[in-house]
Amino acid sequence: MKQVDDWSKGVAGLKMPILIVGADADAVRTAHTLELFGMFGGGKRDAGWDGSGRPSAELAILPGTSHYTISSSPALAAAVIPFLDSEKGDAK
Repeated sequence: MKQVDDWSKGVAGLKMPILIVGADADAVRTAHTLELFGMFGGGKRDAGWDGSGRPSAELAILPGTSHYTISSSPALAAAVIPFLDSEKGDAK
């Protein structure tokens, strides 16, 4: 846990829709989660009125959760289900 893995090479090749989910009190630093989101264009610009500037990935930082409690949080389903139900989540 003291070493941060460098996923940048592997991430560059991913073409499918991505939802990055983290906890606000996670063992993985929120800053690192944001860096990963940035590898997909997230946090770089405003999406614009029509949403055309949205990044290819989505990000959810779940409040009141940790690395150990995130999977049992109702907030996880609330974040994941709309993504899976969307056109992005339906991509093959």
